[in-house]
Amino acid sequence: MADVLEVLQKRVTVRKYLDEQLKKEEIEAIVKAGLGAANAMNRQSWFFTVVQNQNLLKEISGAVAAVMVESNVPSLVERGKDKNFSCFHHAPTVVFISGDGTHYSNADCANAAQNICNAAASLNIGSCYIGSFVQGFNHPTGKDLLEKFNLPPNYKPVFAVALGYPKDAVVLKEKERSEKVAYIL
Repeated sequence: MADVLEVLQKRVTVRKYLDEQLKKEEIEAIVKAGLGAANAMNRQSWFFTVVQNQNLLKEISGAVAAVMVESNVPSLVERGKDKNFSCFHHAPTVVFISGDGTHYSNADCANAAQNICNAAASLNIGSCYIGSFVQGFNHPTGKDLLEKFNLPPNYKPVFAVALGYPKDAVVLKEKERSEKVAYIL
């Protein structure tokens, strides 16, 4: 396993994946890292749904595409009409992180998603942190899809993380970020 600081520096968003499914032990390790995320008052206000069913992922993407087409935003309409569109970038596995809607739940879910991404990077697995899929569940074509998640009462998906083996070599881009930090001494 890689050094933590090295993993934090090498993690990048991956949007092209091999068709090969992740190994069970890899998924379990990644999910365990998500469950270990920092959370307010140890409430663990999240629920994870690991989806590998490609038909379900296509149905959710279809509902998202319908929202995009109805948006009347030309760039979104174009993407939504693309027959190859997948809001999950055709990843073989997607972990949905649902929150209970309490005060700190979104932050707890974000922390879990980030832990999942970093754990994936430590295993040389690509990840993409996604929030835009949520709109698909509000569309008439997507409302029934949420029932398949068997979520506890009052939980709703907040974030998702697409996971898979990168199709292309991961390229790290050095970014100068010094303008993003101020020190007050």
